[in-house]
Amino acid sequence: MADLPLLNKPAVAFLGPLGTYTHQAAYEKFGTDVEYIEKNSIAEVFDSLSTTVDIGIVPQENSIFGPVIETYDCLRRDDPIFVRDEIVLAIQHCLIVRKGVKLSDIDCVMSHEQALGQCRLFIEKHLPHASLKKMPSTSAAAKALLSSPLTCAAICSKACLTVFNGLDMLNEGIQDQHSNFTRFYVVAKPSNNVPSMTERRTRTLLRLSVDVTNKSASIMALLAALRMDCISRNLIP
Repeated sequence: MADLPLLNKPAVAFLGPLGTYTHQAAYEKFGTDVEYIEKNSIAEVFDSLSTTVDIGIVPQENSIFGPVIETYDCLRRDDPIFVRDEIVLAIQHCLIVRKGVKLSDIDCVMSHEQALGQCRLFIEKHLPHASLKKMPSTSAAAKALLSSPLTCAAICSKACLTVFNGLDMLNEGIQDQHSNFTRFYVVAKPSNNVPSMTERRTRTLLRLSVDVTNKSASIMALLAALRMDCISRNLIP
């Protein structure tokens, strides 16, 4: 007898749509053990923690573009939110096609404008005669493949393969730069399993507010008084 599907799976909200890198980070963390709920903004992810979902996945910082300010703004709310874990994802653009299509068949490449630019060298070397079509997002490009000619390809995350049936990945990691990483926070409301402070070495995320001119010095003095080592800090106005 086949195993019965799990009932009442935990709900995980993420910055959508399906097939984005946030979705990929969530899937690599939780797999098929949860129900994924896409949201239109980071603020919506935080709002849903109070109502419909157990866990949220939000981008915190990118190695090239820096901190995600909207995430920090949401963490500054009065609502008690805990960062339970973090996920570091290497941003790897993939060349996706419909099943059976070969690299030599491709005459059109679709993706978000930034992704097309980030894969310029690969396109110039392997698809020099292909036309480029800008799409609202990388996942929108993957979705468009399903109704496009077989000679079209999309540049997107490999998470799109779990969202849209009938697609194959020809190449992974086709971006020009391979040092692009994004850290995501796993956020949740308080519960009975709040991390204990009894262990000598505990990694903790603190939100501190100081009303003085030299904020950096005041924060470091406070951490020193608490005998806490500061790994990194972000000062947000």
